Amino acid sequence: MSLHLNFRNIESTDAIKQHIEDKVDKFKKFVTYPMEIHVILSVEKTLHCVEITCHAEHKDFIATSKSKNLYESIDVCSHKIEAQLKKEREKKKGHNSAHKIASRHAEKLGADIKAIFPHLGKGQQGRRTGTDQD
Repeated sequence: MSLHLNFRNIESTDAIKQHIEDKVDKFKKFVTYPMEIHVILSVEKTLHCVEITCHAEHKDFIATSKSKNLYESIDVCSHKIEAQLKKEREKKKGHNSAHKIASRHAEKLGADIKAIFPHLGKGQQGRRTGTDQD
């Protein structure tokens, strides 16, 4: 995981860097692939703006937040990214399990009924014997 911090119109402190690293470390439990995370911190008049861009699993996850407190903006932004990563993980988990469930039930449902294939008429029977009779 690579973390890039950009400070615009604000001074960087060790406390801010440590807080961001603590929040970003939580992303690891949702993604097993390498991640690239960009955090941009800026001040616009009285609002502290935070933008987090996370590139993981060939997708970009982006969150922004503005508030009067810098730490609150960081927390909100990291929570938004966590929600996006969690949703993506559940989507991938659910997609595979849905296929397994559907195929398992399909085998049980059709086991006691003989299949009727309407397209297997005279033409299909003629091909099996080698002569076409209509």
